[in-house]
Amino acid sequence: MSTVTTTAEVTNVDADQVAVDTTLTGPADLQDRNALAERNLHLVDHVVHQLAAGFPRHVDRDELRGAGAAGLVDAAHRYDPSTGVPFARYASIRIRGAVLDATRTRDWATRRLRRDLRAIEHATSDLEDRLRRSPDDAEVAAELGMDTDTVRDRRAAALTSTLLTLDRPVGEQHGDTDLLSDRIVEEDQSWLPEANFEHQELVGTLRTAIAHLPELPRRVLVEHHFEGRLLRAIADDLGVTEARASQLRHEALHALQAYFGTTFDGVPEVPESAPGKRRRSAYVAQVSAASTWRSRLEDIEQPAPEAAGTPRRRVELSA
Repeated sequence: MSTVTTTAEVTNVDADQVAVDTTLTGPADLQDRNALAERNLHLVDHVVHQLAAGFPRHVDRDELRGAGAAGLVDAAHRYDPSTGVPFARYASIRIRGAVLDATRTRDWATRRLRRDLRAIEHATSDLEDRLRRSPDDAEVAAELGMDTDTVRDRRAAALTSTLLTLDRPVGEQHGDTDLLSDRIVEEDQSWLPEANFEHQELVGTLRTAIAHLPELPRRVLVEHHFEGRLLRAIADDLGVTEARASQLRHEALHALQAYFGTTFDGVPEVPESAPGKRRRSAYVAQVSAASTWRSRLEDIEQPAPEAAGTPRRRVELSA
């Protein structure tokens, strides 16, 4: 790494900072080296402030300071005062190199892409000065001797290679507390831990409640609501009237509603006029005693409720 451009970087540092550190006259122990780094922590902010001016806004300054601090510690442990080089000058070079290395390792874009983007930015700026307006992609491409698709591809690649920190402020005014995460709405709820957990609990609770229904109400409910069969067809299979099948369906729905009302907020109460109140109470008590929130979550991994089969022992809901 060239040291030509770094010499001017410490010109504003106080004279006592650029003087050779005479406290280290030979191989110093770890404590002396750490003390040397602590006395020169201000160099990290000094170098980061200079470099950050050329970085995009989304680059985390705290990460730059962390990399710079690591460079300072490395400089303190490598510094040899016998060379006559002031520690501040030597450390500034090491800090600058550590910061630049850190930004390169975190950059998903290739060097060629960054070089092309700089050329596109410079050409765009020159054209704006000459044309007194923003140039289009075709004009920029002609200025650079590229085709239009290449310019567009480079700009698209730059967008996909830019890393943004969700907890960084994005307000234009100084002191704004709006975060990028506050402006992004996650459409896939499975990526949100709280929402995903609530959904899993809801699904598991529904499976558990359906599995504890008596056989006939459960069969009508599953076949009608999950398999899309008509009540008339279900009634024919059961050998009952369509009105009886509808009654079994309502009994199952009211039983689920009663149980969900004891588990989740905002569930409407079952109408007082609905028949089978005592049987519903017994059903809710049975399901509550036979399941916990953990077992309801585990029910998500079990197969979906079958419409027919040998049911477990249940409280009878049907008339």
